[in-house]
Amino acid sequence: MLRPVTDAVARVVAGVRRGVARIVSGDKPLIVALLGVIALSVILLSGPTQTYLDHRARVDVLELKAEVLEAENSRLSDRAAALQDEETIELLAREQQGFIRPGEVPYALVPPEVDRPRITGPRDGPDPDPGPWYVQGWELLQRLFVG
Repeated sequence: MLRPVTDAVARVVAGVRRGVARIVSGDKPLIVALLGVIALSVILLSGPTQTYLDHRARVDVLELKAEVLEAENSRLSDRAAALQDEETIELLAREQQGFIRPGEVPYALVPPEVDRPRITGPRDGPDPDPGPWYVQGWELLQRLFVG
């Protein structure tokens, strides 16, 4: 009964030995070793490569931000230079603050009243809703007994 099992195990071991001998003989070990080295290289270099690509993308985003900030700084510098001009200051004072020169007559155009929806009711309107009956009853009892 053990004999067939041991024969089967012996055949499997012999097959594995022949397979290993075939792989190890000739140029096959070099090819297997080369494929192993390539696989190991891919595994070892994938992390630094991904880090490099992430940092490169971040540099691109930061360069774009720098360009936008430089454009904004340029615009603000132009605005600051314009605010040093007396004519610009006078124009802004007249438009925004309503300043006038001595001897000028100020006037203002008031737009007509527009019908706008009211958020609250008129103040002289009806009283607000007194509430449910039990609240009204409780308030009545409080007025009668408390004061």
